[in-house]
Amino acid sequence: MLARDLISPIIPTVSGTDSAARALSLMNEFHLSQLPVVEEKEYLCLLEESVILDWEDPEMLLKNLHFSHIKPAVREDVHFFEALKLAGDYKLSLIPVVDEKDAYLGAIPQENLLFTLSYFNGVHESGGIVVLSMDQNDFMLSEISRLAESEDVHILGVHTFNDSVTGKLGVVLKTNRQDLNGFVATLERFHYTVENRFDAPRSNEELQRNYDLLMNYIDM
Repeated sequence: MLARDLISPIIPTVSGTDSAARALSLMNEFHLSQLPVVEEKEYLCLLEESVILDWEDPEMLLKNLHFSHIKPAVREDVHFFEALKLAGDYKLSLIPVVDEKDAYLGAIPQENLLFTLSYFNGVHESGGIVVLSMDQNDFMLSEISRLAESEDVHILGVHTFNDSVTGKLGVVLKTNRQDLNGFVATLERFHYTVENRFDAPRSNEELQRNYDLLMNYIDM
Protein backbone atom coordinates (compact mmCIF):
# COMPACT_ATOMS: atom_id res chain seq x y z
CA MET A 1 0.00 0.00 0.00
CA LEU A 2 1.54 3.28 -1.16
CA ALA A 3 1.03 6.76 0.26
CA ARG A 4 -0.86 7.98 -2.82
CA ASP A 5 -3.45 5.23 -2.32
CA LEU A 6 -4.46 6.71 1.05
CA ILE A 7 -4.94 10.34 -0.01
CA SER A 8 -8.34 11.72 0.97
CA PRO A 9 -10.04 13.94 -1.63
CA ILE A 10 -11.83 15.98 1.02
CA ILE A 11 -8.87 17.40 2.97
CA PRO A 12 -8.84 21.16 2.31
CA THR A 13 -5.85 23.45 1.88
CA VAL A 14 -5.32 27.15 2.54
CA SER A 15 -3.24 29.79 0.80
CA GLY A 16 -1.70 33.11 1.75
CA THR A 17 -4.86 34.97 0.74
CA ASP A 18 -6.97 33.08 3.29
CA SER A 19 -7.59 34.56 6.71
CA ALA A 20 -6.77 33.01 10.06
CA ALA A 21 -10.50 32.78 10.76
CA ARG A 22 -11.08 30.72 7.59
CA ALA A 23 -8.21 28.38 8.47
CA LEU A 24 -9.63 27.82 11.95
CA SER A 25 -13.10 27.25 10.53
CA LEU A 26 -11.78 24.56 8.18
CA MET A 27 -9.84 22.91 10.98
CA ASN A 28 -12.97 22.75 13.12
CA GLU A 29 -15.11 21.48 10.26
CA PHE A 30 -12.73 18.67 9.34
CA HIS A 31 -11.51 17.94 12.89
CA LEU A 32 -7.87 18.73 12.10
CA SER A 33 -5.12 20.46 14.05
CA GLN A 34 -3.07 21.29 10.94
CA LEU A 35 -3.74 22.36 7.36
CA PRO A 36 -1.40 22.40 4.34
CA VAL A 37 -0.56 25.82 2.99
CA VAL A 38 -0.41 25.52 -0.81
CA GLU A 39 0.25 28.12 -3.50
CA GLU A 40 -0.25 26.99 -7.12
CA LYS A 41 0.48 23.37 -6.22
CA GLU A 42 3.59 24.35 -4.24
CA TYR A 43 3.49 22.96 -0.70
CA LEU A 44 4.77 25.72 1.59
CA CYS A 45 4.26 24.34 5.08
CA LEU A 46 1.85 22.73 7.49
CA LEU A 47 -0.08 25.38 9.40
CA GLU A 48 -0.54 24.62 13.09
CA GLU A 49 -3.77 25.52 14.87
CA SER A 50 -1.79 26.66 17.92
CA VAL A 51 0.02 29.28 15.82
CA ILE A 52 -3.03 31.09 14.50
CA LEU A 53 -4.85 30.90 17.84
CA ASP A 54 -2.25 33.35 19.13
CA TRP A 55 -3.18 35.97 16.52
CA GLU A 56 -5.13 38.93 17.86
CA ASP A 57 -6.85 39.69 14.55
CA PRO A 58 -8.67 36.63 13.14
CA GLU A 59 -9.15 38.43 9.81
CA MET A 60 -5.42 38.77 9.25
CA LEU A 61 -4.29 37.02 6.07
CA LEU A 62 -2.03 34.02 6.33
CA LYS A 63 0.53 35.61 4.00
CA ASN A 64 1.41 37.89 6.91
CA LEU A 65 2.52 34.88 8.90
CA HIS A 66 6.18 33.96 8.83
CA PHE A 67 5.80 30.35 7.71
CA SER A 68 7.86 27.65 9.33
CA HIS A 69 10.61 26.08 7.24
CA ILE A 70 9.54 22.68 8.55
CA LYS A 71 7.11 21.11 6.10
CA PRO A 72 6.70 17.39 6.77
CA ALA A 73 5.59 15.36 3.77
CA VAL A 74 6.05 11.98 2.11
CA ARG A 75 6.53 11.11 -1.54
CA GLU A 76 3.57 9.52 -3.27
CA ASP A 77 5.41 6.25 -4.03
CA VAL A 78 6.61 5.37 -0.50
CA HIS A 79 5.10 2.59 1.59
CA PHE A 80 2.40 3.79 3.98
CA PHE A 81 4.64 2.85 6.92
CA GLU A 82 6.74 5.94 6.05
CA ALA A 83 3.64 8.10 6.40
CA LEU A 84 2.80 6.39 9.68
CA LYS A 85 6.30 7.08 11.03
CA LEU A 86 6.09 10.73 9.99
CA ALA A 87 2.71 11.09 11.71
CA GLY A 88 4.20 9.75 14.92
CA ASP A 89 7.39 11.82 14.73
CA TYR A 90 5.54 15.11 14.24
CA LYS A 91 2.23 14.24 15.96
CA LEU A 92 0.29 15.01 12.78
CA SER A 93 -3.44 14.88 12.20
CA LEU A 94 -2.73 14.58 8.46
CA ILE A 95 0.28 13.78 6.28
CA PRO A 96 0.89 15.84 3.12
CA VAL A 97 1.84 13.87 0.00
CA VAL A 98 4.02 15.28 -2.80
CA ASP A 99 5.27 14.01 -6.16
CA GLU A 100 8.87 13.66 -7.35
CA LYS A 101 8.96 17.42 -8.08
CA ASP A 102 7.60 18.24 -4.61
CA ALA A 103 4.25 19.38 -6.01
CA TYR A 104 1.38 18.95 -3.56
CA LEU A 105 -0.91 16.01 -4.39
CA GLY A 106 -3.12 15.80 -1.32
CA ALA A 107 -3.06 14.63 2.27
CA ILE A 108 -3.61 11.44 4.24
CA PRO A 109 -5.79 11.86 7.35
CA GLN A 110 -4.68 10.03 10.47
CA GLU A 111 -7.81 7.87 10.37
CA ASN A 112 -6.83 6.43 6.98
CA LEU A 113 -3.45 5.39 8.33
CA LEU A 114 -4.89 3.65 11.39
CA PHE A 115 -7.57 1.93 9.34
CA THR A 116 -4.98 0.64 6.86
CA LEU A 117 -2.65 -0.43 9.67
CA SER A 118 -5.42 -2.44 11.29
CA TYR A 119 -5.97 -4.42 8.09
CA PHE A 120 -2.24 -4.76 7.42
CA ASN A 121 -1.71 -6.39 10.81
CA GLY A 122 -4.77 -8.63 10.50
CA VAL A 123 -6.63 -6.89 13.31
CA HIS A 124 -9.94 -7.18 11.46
CA GLU A 125 -9.55 -10.94 11.14
CA SER A 126 -11.19 -13.09 13.78
CA GLY A 127 -8.75 -14.15 16.50
CA GLY A 128 -6.93 -13.04 19.61
CA ILE A 129 -3.78 -10.97 20.16
CA VAL A 130 -0.73 -11.78 22.30
CA VAL A 131 1.83 -9.17 23.36
CA LEU A 132 5.31 -10.41 24.24
CA SER A 133 8.16 -8.55 25.94
CA MET A 134 11.78 -9.54 25.32
CA ASP A 135 15.32 -8.33 24.73
CA GLN A 136 16.02 -7.17 21.20
CA ASN A 137 18.46 -10.03 20.55
CA ASP A 138 15.95 -12.65 21.67
CA PHE A 139 13.41 -11.96 18.94
CA MET A 140 13.26 -14.93 16.57
CA LEU A 141 10.08 -14.98 14.54
CA SER A 142 10.87 -18.44 13.20
CA GLU A 143 10.86 -19.92 16.69
CA ILE A 144 7.66 -18.12 17.70
CA SER A 145 6.02 -19.37 14.48
CA ARG A 146 7.14 -22.92 15.27
CA LEU A 147 5.57 -22.74 18.74
CA ALA A 148 2.38 -21.33 17.20
CA GLU A 149 2.21 -24.20 14.71
CA SER A 150 2.63 -26.70 17.52
CA GLU A 151 -0.64 -25.36 18.97
CA ASP A 152 -2.35 -25.21 15.55
CA VAL A 153 -2.24 -21.41 15.71
CA HIS A 154 -1.70 -19.28 12.60
CA ILE A 155 -0.01 -15.90 13.06
CA LEU A 156 -1.86 -13.43 10.83
CA GLY A 157 0.20 -10.36 11.64
CA VAL A 158 3.27 -9.25 13.58
CA HIS A 159 3.98 -5.77 14.92
CA THR A 160 7.05 -4.74 16.96
CA PHE A 161 7.67 -1.63 19.04
CA ASN A 162 10.29 -0.40 21.49
CA ASP A 163 9.18 0.11 25.08
CA SER A 164 10.83 3.38 26.11
CA VAL A 165 10.30 2.61 29.82
CA THR A 166 11.73 -0.91 30.03
CA GLY A 167 14.01 -0.82 27.00
CA LYS A 168 12.47 -4.10 25.88
CA LEU A 169 11.11 -5.05 22.50
CA GLY A 170 7.36 -5.48 22.37
CA VAL A 171 6.06 -8.06 19.90
CA VAL A 172 2.35 -8.04 19.02
CA LEU A 173 1.07 -11.29 17.52
CA LYS A 174 -2.31 -11.35 15.80
CA THR A 175 -3.59 -14.93 15.68
CA ASN A 176 -6.51 -16.83 14.20
CA ARG A 177 -7.41 -18.44 17.54
CA GLN A 178 -10.18 -17.26 19.83
CA ASP A 179 -8.91 -19.34 22.77
CA LEU A 180 -5.35 -18.27 23.56
CA ASN A 181 -4.80 -20.42 26.65
CA GLY A 182 -2.83 -23.20 24.93
CA PHE A 183 -0.63 -20.86 22.90
CA VAL A 184 0.10 -18.63 25.90
CA ALA A 185 0.97 -21.66 28.04
CA THR A 186 3.38 -22.90 25.38
CA LEU A 187 5.06 -19.52 25.06
CA GLU A 188 5.52 -19.28 28.81
CA ARG A 189 6.86 -22.84 28.94
CA PHE A 190 9.59 -21.74 26.55
CA HIS A 191 10.35 -18.74 28.80
CA TYR A 192 8.64 -16.03 26.76
CA THR A 193 7.20 -13.19 28.80
CA VAL A 194 3.55 -12.65 27.88
CA GLU A 195 3.01 -8.99 28.71
CA ASN A 196 -0.64 -8.93 27.73
CA ARG A 197 -3.33 -10.79 25.82
CA PHE A 198 -6.52 -9.79 24.08
CA ASP A 199 -8.82 -12.74 23.54
CA ALA A 200 -11.01 -12.78 20.45
CA PRO A 201 -14.04 -10.49 20.74
CA ARG A 202 -17.57 -11.70 20.20
CA SER A 203 -18.78 -8.59 18.36
CA ASN A 204 -17.51 -5.80 16.13
CA GLU A 205 -17.85 -3.34 19.01
CA GLU A 206 -15.66 -5.50 21.21
CA LEU A 207 -13.17 -5.90 18.35
CA GLN A 208 -12.82 -2.14 18.02
CA ARG A 209 -12.52 -1.77 21.80
CA ASN A 210 -9.74 -4.35 21.94
CA TYR A 211 -7.93 -2.66 19.06
CA ASP A 212 -8.17 0.72 20.80
CA LEU A 213 -6.83 -0.83 24.01
CA LEU A 214 -3.94 -2.34 22.09
CA MET A 215 -3.04 0.98 20.43
CA ASN A 216 -3.21 2.75 23.81
CA TYR A 217 -0.97 0.08 25.30
CA ILE A 218 1.62 0.51 22.54
CA ASP A 219 1.58 4.31 22.98
CA MET A 220 2.24 4.12 26.73
